[in-house]
Amino acid sequence: MFSFLFGKRMTPQEKLRQNQRALRKAQQEISRQVVSMERQEKKLLGDIKKAAKDGQTSACKIMAKDLVRTRRYSKKYATMRTSLQALEMRLQRLTTSQQMSTAVLEATKAM
Repeated sequence: MFSFLFGKRMTPQEKLRQNQRALRKAQQEISRQVVSMERQEKKLLGDIKKAAKDGQTSACKIMAKDLVRTRRYSKKYATMRTSLQALEMRLQRLTTSQQMSTAVLEATKAM
């Protein structure tokens, strides 16, 4: 009756698909960030070597700190991606167990 005001109610399967899609999207975004940081790390290493050749020690120190910070962030992103993957697997496992219990219930009703 009021579905035009509040929108259509989502079934649990639709909610599951939406959540899985959001998890995959977040994982892809994190992967992009990690690749970007790896590129930045390679660039920083080259810049550090170039500055060291020119004898600019203060610039080397600043870039080295930035390099350490970049590596720390890439580790954090890798941990976040892993935890998202674990969450997605847990969600999938719960869905599978629910499907199995529904199938067993229907099989017992048939008997």
